[in-house]
Amino acid sequence: MKKLVVFCILLIFISACGRNPDGSYNMPLLYKINIQQGNVIEQRMLDRLKPDMDKNQVQYIMGTPLLIDPFHNNRWEYVFSFKAGGDTREQRHITLHFNEAEKLSHITGDIIAAEGTRDLNAIIEGEAVIVPESVGKKKGFFSRLLDKVNPF
Repeated sequence: MKKLVVFCILLIFISACGRNPDGSYNMPLLYKINIQQGNVIEQRMLDRLKPDMDKNQVQYIMGTPLLIDPFHNNRWEYVFSFKAGGDTREQRHITLHFNEAEKLSHITGDIIAAEGTRDLNAIIEGEAVIVPESVGKKKGFFSRLLDKVNPF
């Protein structure tokens, strides 16, 4: 019995030396979670982007940007990072540039070129982005209560 206890303690001490460079442990049967951060960026989302789209249309397709630089308001940064279990981290970085009229001018970053020739100025009606109309802001509880108490 003493040998089993000593063996278990020795195994724990030896496993403490088995760390990876990123700080994680390299132990068998240790569950490692998937880590996903940032905006999910898919190629079909990038394919829907067209030149001269306004910022609302771009945000409807891509979602809220991860970073809008206060010194460069016409540049939106989208970063997606994924690390599965014990694998290496994969990262994708897209930058959308807008002109002075707040229309999409060009895209830089990790982009896969579309196959064949593609006229970026031709928008097919089926691929046109229609941003839904936003409804008026609903009043909160206290605003409605104040309106009932003081209707003027």
